[in-house]
Amino acid sequence: MALARFLTSRLHKLLEPWQSAARKSRLRNFDLSPGAALPIAHIRAEAPHRCDHPLCGLLVDDAIRFHSRNAPRAGFRRRGVPTAMLLDMGRYPTAEAYLRAVSKRSHGNIPRAAKKAARLGITCAPIRPESYRTSIAAIGASKRFRSGGPVLSAWFRPASVIADTREPPSSPPCPSHWTMAWGAFVQEESGPRLVAHLSLRRVGDLCRTHDIMCHGDYLQSGAMKLLFLETTRWLLDRQAPETQGLRWFMYGAMEHGSPGLHEWKRLMCFEPANLAFERNLHSGGVAPS
Repeated sequence: MALARFLTSRLHKLLEPWQSAARKSRLRNFDLSPGAALPIAHIRAEAPHRCDHPLCGLLVDDAIRFHSRNAPRAGFRRRGVPTAMLLDMGRYPTAEAYLRAVSKRSHGNIPRAAKKAARLGITCAPIRPESYRTSIAAIGASKRFRSGGPVLSAWFRPASVIADTREPPSSPPCPSHWTMAWGAFVQEESGPRLVAHLSLRRVGDLCRTHDIMCHGDYLQSGAMKLLFLETTRWLLDRQAPETQGLRWFMYGAMEHGSPGLHEWKRLMCFEPANLAFERNLHSGGVAPS
């Protein structure tokens, strides 16, 4: 699995300059010209409280380094630079407001698909990924090619994996810097089986999708749509300590993946933007309107 992740990251890096060719047509989906100045989201990476856990600084440094690719560029430097797909959570005072926006943009198709999955008995809950290694490996191996490109974990399957332990997740040590995951389950005689998973990583007021995949046999069941909507509902309900103070939700880059993946992000109300990180919580900045 580690080898597959490394090769996948290298492959995506090599493909980025070629994927930039999709920028022109995809910007038109948002009524933007190829040379239009994109809105800039000023990300506050620091927490409003003192972070004593050593992982916090590592996550902040990693995020700033990783998202430097999404910083504004001009002229020739814009070529090969991925454009963040961002959801401004400030536009949605409640989860229901967001669900109405998704329903309107998708003509009701996405909520209907999620309701279909619920009728089939699919449920969603937070998970500890390490406790579902067997199921996650099976999900990754269920399709060799997906909308995001080749899935190398399906080509480099481990010889053996340990059984799912199904241990529940624990709360992260810091509510402002964490990696957490959710899963979608089908009920079987032996117990609930994981058929889709979605990992999130939060740094300050930005949360982004970190790992997302559905088993090939359940792609038409609506499981991923239900999982994504339920996870986003949790973020927008803003009840858990881990969700308070969030402003931005990022889902990959505009140029990455197939036209179908791009359309999926658009229907989920994500829009193109550049990122600018601020380590000083009290520094100013103009956010996308």
